[in-house]
Amino acid sequence: MGSLKLTEIVSKKWGVGGSSKVTSPSAAACPRGHFAAYTREGRRFFVPIAYLASDTFRELLSMAEEEFGEPGARPIVLPCSADRLEQILDAFRSGGGAKKKSAGTAGRIVKIW
Repeated sequence: MGSLKLTEIVSKKWGVGGSSKVTSPSAAACPRGHFAAYTREGRRFFVPIAYLASDTFRELLSMAEEEFGEPGARPIVLPCSADRLEQILDAFRSGGGAKKKSAGTAGRIVKIW
């Protein structure tokens, strides 16, 4: 699994058409088309898989992989606070954060915590 990138792991594990079975009986089911991610302080968020096409989430997942390693059998932990992730998700919902890959550094996260 060493050559797989974090975004590929997320897409394969929680891709559209995949199972959304919950492995923990105390955990709520992840909605179809979303993946579960945790913040530094352990708060869980359901993030639409479509957001993986944005520079913002690709950078965030890359930073998570650098800091915490590939998720493998453990949950995805994002290197930001719950408040910051809520701001990022709100920007996507309002249409301001859904930037696709483009030339240059526009839309890149410099510091997220």
